[in-house]
Amino acid sequence: MTGLDALAAHLDYTTPEHREGCTAKGWEVDYRIHHTVRESSYSGHSCPLDAEDNLCGHGDAYRALTVRIYCPKCGAATKLDAELPGTPQVFDTGRLGMGTKPRRCGQVWIYQGPPPRLGIMLDPPGDPRWYLVARRNALRLAAEDIVGAIEPGFGPRGGPGYTVSYGLTELSAPEPGERPTPVFRHHPRADDRFFTTVTAAARWLDEHAATEPAMAGRTA
Repeated sequence: MTGLDALAAHLDYTTPEHREGCTAKGWEVDYRIHHTVRESSYSGHSCPLDAEDNLCGHGDAYRALTVRIYCPKCGAATKLDAELPGTPQVFDTGRLGMGTKPRRCGQVWIYQGPPPRLGIMLDPPGDPRWYLVARRNALRLAAEDIVGAIEPGFGPRGGPGYTVSYGLTELSAPEPGERPTPVFRHHPRADDRFFTTVTAAARWLDEHAATEPAMAGRTA
């Protein structure tokens, strides 16, 4: 299950499309968190949690999130609505694990993943926990772009360093209609590999894993 957070930071996101002929490169984005009530029915339900910012998830009133993504130039727009959003988290692209510039290493590119929440092993809190290695430099990555993942580990003598995983595949979807979970297959030849730097690990993946078939068959 190595690298799930790294994969989640880069895969399966999408962006709206501009209308034909539009030359705009980006979008205007804004959001609103507000209190509202369900229009379908009024049950008269009440709950002690309702008194605390409408935290009850099955009452008539709830807290809603509306996100608007639109282009003033061509008029294309997307509206997203959700119930009970968490408190907005405001930080930078380094903590988001997306939007930081990848760096080239041989024929592959190293993408930073989000940091651990509390820090693991010898990682200071806030340092990237692992990295994705991809076949190309792109704003958005697809599963077929992924070569492998690099994550912290301990060497034979207990010193800090990095290990690698590769061979992206999918676990079968837990429920019909749900998306399969991307994971890396177990490769015995990577078990004893230990690297002192991220660059060394990426070079090994470039040499040994970059030619692996992209997105191997699904795993039950």
